[in-house]
Amino acid sequence: MLSLRAVLILLLALLAAERTWAGVFRTDIPAPAVPENHGQAIAQMPSGALLVCWYSGMHEEDHSVRILCSRGSEDGARWSQPWVAVAEHEQAIGAEAPNKSLGNVTLTVTADGRVWMVYGVIQSRILPIIGQVCTNWVCGRIDARVSADEGRSWAPAHRLVDIGGALPRAELQPAPGGYLGPFYEENQQRSFIASVTLTGTWAKLGPIHRLEGHKLIQPALVKQRDGRFRVFFRDQQRLGVWSARFNPATNAWTDLVRTNLPNPGAAVDAFGDDRGRYVLIYNPSASTRDELALARSWNGAYFHRGCDLSLPGAETQVAYPSVIRGRDGDWRVVYSANSKSAIKFVRFDSAWLEKCFAGKG
Repeated sequence: MLSLRAVLILLLALLAAERTWAGVFRTDIPAPAVPENHGQAIAQMPSGALLVCWYSGMHEEDHSVRILCSRGSEDGARWSQPWVAVAEHEQAIGAEAPNKSLGNVTLTVTADGRVWMVYGVIQSRILPIIGQVCTNWVCGRIDARVSADEGRSWAPAHRLVDIGGALPRAELQPAPGGYLGPFYEENQQRSFIASVTLTGTWAKLGPIHRLEGHKLIQPALVKQRDGRFRVFFRDQQRLGVWSARFNPATNAWTDLVRTNLPNPGAAVDAFGDDRGRYVLIYNPSASTRDELALARSWNGAYFHRGCDLSLPGAETQVAYPSVIRGRDGDWRVVYSANSKSAIKFVRFDSAWLEKCFAGKG
């Protein structure tokens, strides 16, 4: 006869199995008790483990900000306590001065098993008598550094590019000759794509291709079957989520359209499903970040809304989703919640995704 303890263990195992069978799993990633944990990215390591990194401090642009990382099991059920990947006031090789603050993080795993971190920096500029003159992204820079041990330690950072207000947002995408980096300029309120070469411990930025004149930032890329990329944008004018195509063969932008989805001036992320449809993770409001939802489209312009990804009512101010597809076929998403103080993790499979859009396009 089973003991009471054995029965309880069995019941918990059955509940966990049902949760997995239902196709979705949620948990919190350990984060320090500071006002801001935000700008997160996720990647899967060669071992199968997950790595999530984000900036953490008193508030965005503050001198207290560091970049932290946490290591998770492949299924996302267990996470380590975070450790410091980029400390306050570090100075990248090639940079004129130490960092004043830090911003958005992206993670990319290359074919040789290394993981690259590309992240935003506010440079420090101190003038006699006046003191610190850099207080925001006007003094922006983008740095890169690499890890050969799945993020446990990092080589020294290198300056990637000095552009006022420049920040990364979404994962670099493989392309002929290297990678494409989706970036934006906070000051000028515009997006750009640039080729990125990752070699040894060095990263190099190629020519910049800007999308001018639309106040569209934080591009997220989905590769099409024809080799072009569908790109989705945050709209600073809050008219809606916008979409365009970028052709790496010609470095040309085309087909800029406003989708039927609202946007409250918040970042989106996107991926392609098993049938080649675009799936967007976005805030379904023109004014608030109270929910994160899924929407799906065949053409990248007209979307059908699916289910909520966040937990409305239980989570507030949810934003900045970052999505990858794991080697097991499940998608893994991280986002910030509760006014940027917490980092949430969600894993879901194809069956759950289809249920989200049952009866829709």
